[in-house]
Amino acid sequence: MVPSDFVFALAVSGGASREMLLELVARVLERAGGPGDGAGALADELHAAMARGPRDQPVDVSFSAEAGQLRIVVSSQSIALWQVARDIP
Repeated sequence: MVPSDFVFALAVSGGASREMLLELVARVLERAGGPGDGAGALADELHAAMARGPRDQPVDVSFSAEAGQLRIVVSSQSIALWQVARDIP
């Protein structure tokens, strides 16, 4: 069960390193109450999705936890580029 529902969003310009995304995903998983053992794979997916975004525009990343599920959406100019939902045990 998620300790409390939350939404966290950020805009990233100029790309993001895998290391930064790994740290970010690990902290979001921790906050959501989920295990951190999947952070590496999820950070890799997030990194690949962000790399598909436009180079000259910010890429928006949102994390939301609600009702035992963590949802991550990558978008640019209000167009979803990638999204995933994971159950939080």
